[in-house]
Amino acid sequence: MFKRIQWLGVLLLAITFLLSSCKGKGESTPAPEAVFTAAAETASARMTEMAAVTPIPTDTPTLPPTTTPTITATPAPPTATLPPAAAGTVMDRVEFVADVTIPDNTVFAPNQSFKKTWRLKNAGYTTWTPAYSLVFFSGEKMNAPTAIPLPGDVPPNGTVDLPVDLVSPTTPGQYIGYFMLRNPQGKNFGLGPNADQAFYVWINVAANGTVVASPSPTGPTATMGTPGTPSATVSPTAASVISNPKIPVEDKASFTGTCPHTFTFPIQFDVSQATSVTFKLEAGSGTPGVTLTLPDPLTQNVNPGLYTNSFQLEINSSMSGWAKLHITAPVDISSEVVNFALTCQ
Repeated sequence: MFKRIQWLGVLLLAITFLLSSCKGKGESTPAPEAVFTAAAETASARMTEMAAVTPIPTDTPTLPPTTTPTITATPAPPTATLPPAAAGTVMDRVEFVADVTIPDNTVFAPNQSFKKTWRLKNAGYTTWTPAYSLVFFSGEKMNAPTAIPLPGDVPPNGTVDLPVDLVSPTTPGQYIGYFMLRNPQGKNFGLGPNADQAFYVWINVAANGTVVASPSPTGPTATMGTPGTPSATVSPTAASVISNPKIPVEDKASFTGTCPHTFTFPIQFDVSQATSVTFKLEAGSGTPGVTLTLPDPLTQNVNPGLYTNSFQLEINSSMSGWAKLHITAPVDISSEVVNFALTCQ
């Protein structure tokens, strides 16, 4: 723009110089106003022509650089890790501790009164109260009451002695009565992982001092049924940490020779996981006047696999009898009965 103004000034001076030099003799000198007017018109016309051919630059505004917006993802809230549900948890469960009175196969005369007492442990998660009851489940009732309230509160891991008054049957033979506990909701429960096994009383009724030898029980347990419609079985629970208890000897094993004689009963059972096991040898005599001194129960910490051990039983006189392995903890399960005989010479 400044260059254009300079050029215009030069043009005006040139026009002025030409006009002054062209004046002839006798001609009057034109007025300065006329000269400048003519020069201005000439310059204006020239600028108009130039404007027509010279584009006027247009300033293009400078835009700020385009930026791509950065999107920050909002993280999803962390997923809570919940503890696994205790599926199938048994709230009420019994663990057998001991026969306080009347060991298995105790002999009674017909129609004889006696008191059976079990020592039981609360192996569940609720406190037993007097609203809980000892109930007859199935088998031989032996004049047992239908239900007996518990004597007091028994917290988890606590023990209680539960007695029941019974009467032996009038006919000689072996008899088993099954019992369970019942919670305030009317549901029966007992031993085993699923609390579906009954505990029992097992007696032998003798006639005129003669015991009827019929060693048929094989660790009686009960299969839970609808309350009021009990059913019993003598088969052990299959789903257990302890299974397949055995006394692997020949049925009706016999010995003839000098007395006293010691029978050795090998025992074995399968273990699915490390645990503490309590077990004992149970045996009975089918010969009148012969009593057996049984070995003490054992408690062993065992590892998974096949566990083996043995019990010894010393006998002083000729007799026939039976024996079985009885596991009382952590489950209640028994082997089949084996028979044996001793003839002293």
